[in-house]
Amino acid sequence: MKIKLYTILLIPVLAFTACSTVKLGVPEQFSSQATEMHVKGLNGFTINQKLAFGDYTTSNIKNGWVRTQEKNDRVSDVSTEDRLLKVFNIDNINKTTTSTIKYQYSLYDVDGLEAQVFCIERKSAEEQDIKTQIKWLTDISSTKNYQYSFSAAILPLIPNYDEPWQVVLYNNYEAKKDTAKHLFDLPYIEEDGYATNGKETIAIRTIRTQKATTQKGRPVNMPVKMPAGYELRIDDGVVGIIDTYDNNVWIYNEMDKKTKFILASVSSAILLRKLESTEDVD
Repeated sequence: MKIKLYTILLIPVLAFTACSTVKLGVPEQFSSQATEMHVKGLNGFTINQKLAFGDYTTSNIKNGWVRTQEKNDRVSDVSTEDRLLKVFNIDNINKTTTSTIKYQYSLYDVDGLEAQVFCIERKSAEEQDIKTQIKWLTDISSTKNYQYSFSAAILPLIPNYDEPWQVVLYNNYEAKKDTAKHLFDLPYIEEDGYATNGKETIAIRTIRTQKATTQKGRPVNMPVKMPAGYELRIDDGVVGIIDTYDNNVWIYNEMDKKTKFILASVSSAILLRKLESTEDVD
């Protein structure tokens, strides 16, 4: 049996969210000036998958296969630790796993606006596996380094508004930089995100919270502060929120139609991601 420490930590949290259907607690100051749209089509089969939310729908999502490669890393020098482990028939294996997936689709709104969206995700994890080969001792796995990147090209097919947009999300984890010291501390992950057409920029910021609400509006406190979605910001003002708990998108009402359409395009691309960015961090 292999122990994945971070996975074990998440089990009670995931069980909690599964038993209580919750959604991100969006501040009233924003929600009163924005439109909430529930995204249909994210759960279930990916064959002929389509999304629909508010005034927006997609074409069938063309999903590629997840391509995964795993290789054991060569060790140039054998350390004293490795020699001691060998004496007790314990293997210390360092390996690197990389995964890549691509997908594409078109987004439409009720007034005929259209954009083509092309997405690619990559993740790479360098892990250490200690295999004891002894029945009464468990195997242990830990992540030394982790990189995740998501990028998308959004091509609006709109006269006089056809500049392509680039969307970038990435995070990076290094065990030696990790500041998590206590049982319920989450790993420290460097991250950033943005969308830009070269003239305008939308900042993408991860929302981490312990507060959520049930579908009936009852406040819920999570056991630990967990990633719950993303804020979309223009000039440091929130113009959109992506709720990854309950698959909802909020867009600020006082935006022009074309900007709302770009925000919807960015939101749909992020919600369609297949590769979880933190599941392998121990």
